[in-house]
Amino acid sequence: MHSLEPEYRELNAAGLLEASAASRAIALERGEIFSVFEEIRLALYAAVAAIMAGVGLLVKDNLDRIGPLTLTMVLALAAAGCYGIAIRTRLRRETRSIGGDYLLLLGALLLSADVGYAESQFHWLGSQWSWYLLILAVLHAVAAYALDSRLVLSVSLTSLAGWFGVEGPMQNLLQANDPLRNSGFNALACASTLFIWRELHRRLLGTLEFKEVLEHFAANLGFWGALALCSSANTRLVGLVILILLAFASVRKGLQNSEELFVIYGIVYGAIGLCVVEAHILADKLSAAMLELATVTAAVIVLWRFRHRMKAAAE
Repeated sequence: MHSLEPEYRELNAAGLLEASAASRAIALERGEIFSVFEEIRLALYAAVAAIMAGVGLLVKDNLDRIGPLTLTMVLALAAAGCYGIAIRTRLRRETRSIGGDYLLLLGALLLSADVGYAESQFHWLGSQWSWYLLILAVLHAVAAYALDSRLVLSVSLTSLAGWFGVEGPMQNLLQANDPLRNSGFNALACASTLFIWRELHRRLLGTLEFKEVLEHFAANLGFWGALALCSSANTRLVGLVILILLAFASVRKGLQNSEELFVIYGIVYGAIGLCVVEAHILADKLSAAMLELATVTAAVIVLWRFRHRMKAAAE
């Protein structure tokens, strides 16, 4: 197996690569060190998901025996414990570990589950029950800014999207679905709100990490809304126009700022939208399938060319 160690040494000797970077690259080539950061993140996320699944089973199997009030208090105490550890770390001005980040995420999810369960049992908000999602969005946003957590900010944005009424699985895009059309308008409204939030955050010199989270959520919600509009005959033209504008803006942003994900958003969502429209307007399923295949193939080619262009610009 060919090793790049000689090349790294030559670059270091020529002054084109710093000694520390060269040493790390050589160690990686030798297999002496390797990064498990992404693997740890995946394992921690899986652990949080498993715990939340366990909480759901606990609620389901022990509701009659424990009682709603006791269960609500137990969940609240568990969430408070997770938040308490993060608050203590913050007050000590210490850097929160990756494990601490996901423990805080667990606390936010437990809080959401607790508030949602309490509302379903006690009906504090009556017919205005959906407002608990907005309350959660505000609470999570305050916690995210106070504790500097992108993960909790993501939970806040998810709650906000739920309050706006963004719903509908991807497979419904191939069906003429009026509720999905309504969800499309809701998604666009939520995306617009997040864009305003992002601008306020930027003008107030907020952290770059939060700005990126807001941008990615807004982009995905905007594209989802456009796709939902494309699935309905009454709003198909509007949805297609919005989709094209969003795709152009996303690709342009990605190329200008070297943000590959936004290029992917623009091309992939654009291709999906065209496939949705083609599936609806062509009665012949074979013709629609052939056109969709051509659309996907063209999208792959365009994506590859843009990626090559960005890679060349970075070099």
